[in-house]
Amino acid sequence: MNANYLLILFIQISLILFLSFEQIKVRWEISLLYGNQDKINLEYQNLKEEQYKLKTEVYFLNSPARVEKYAKEKLSMQKIKPKIVKIQ
Repeated sequence: MNANYLLILFIQISLILFLSFEQIKVRWEISLLYGNQDKINLEYQNLKEEQYKLKTEVYFLNSPARVEKYAKEKLSMQKIKPKIVKIQ
């Protein structure tokens, strides 16, 4: 009888140790995942800011006033007045 109790006690202690190590491993993995999530969120925010800057630059480069200024100064273009055509 004494040997059976020792065997059961050994199995219980072994199980408790195994589950404790598994719990530590899972908590460590969860902490790693939270750290990765923070890094991913930071990178996402940086990319959103970069996208905003690029959109702003596109709007600036395509603005009619800037295109007109470039056409006048660099390409020596001029605005022409439309001719009035009389229809009889």
